[in-house]
Amino acid sequence: MPTSDTPTASSTSPVGRVLAAACLLTTGLGAVLTTALLPASGEGDDIAAIDRFAAHAGRVDAGLAAETLVLLLGAATAVAALLAFPRSRRLASVAGWLGIISGSAWIGLISTDNLRAAAADTDHTAGAALMHQFSGSAQFQVFVLFSLVGGLVSMVCLGIALWRSRAVPRWAAALFVAYEPVNFAGGGSGAVGTIANALLLVGFAVCAVTILRRGLPTLGAARDLATTPPAASTPAPAVSVN
Repeated sequence: MPTSDTPTASSTSPVGRVLAAACLLTTGLGAVLTTALLPASGEGDDIAAIDRFAAHAGRVDAGLAAETLVLLLGAATAVAALLAFPRSRRLASVAGWLGIISGSAWIGLISTDNLRAAAADTDHTAGAALMHQFSGSAQFQVFVLFSLVGGLVSMVCLGIALWRSRAVPRWAAALFVAYEPVNFAGGGSGAVGTIANALLLVGFAVCAVTILRRGLPTLGAARDLATTPPAASTPAPAVSVN
């Protein structure tokens, strides 16, 4: 049974390891800071959300700056999936590719926070009407579908792939499975949303430490593990009794 200490072939340079680890840590930290700093958007009350943004202008500016780091989510998910790829190729592939797509779609959701911030400096009522029109558009709903539903499937597949491959401790793999359900429960913001992103940060941090220690497995290692038959046991020589 493979474990997190099972050696795999790695061609990752020291610089590559640092960059991969930095991508994971930066993404997780950006997600935590975003939900901790930005005021909760609320449920269907655009004017109230804009009022909260206006009342916490300093926090909003810092939160929007941190939110730009979340655009690395697709790359971070793909990097984490590479750890599991040699021993869980299909799930890791789904997690990585769907993570890239859903991470790219986050730009649509992030734009709503920038729109609230812009409306906070102008007419709040007009800004709320614009928010309502924007969030009800078909294009925005596509962004929601790919970012939220795609992100859920991607993270669950990532967690299962890491669990099966034992590329990281299983408790760390379970954090990715728990991340999106907890995030949905908190509406993606507020205290519960911050807890959810803290789970993501810890999971990415464990992956980052693993990469710094062992590097990323090569695609050749995955092919070798998939095609090498198990070693046949050699029978012990017969011992004659005189």
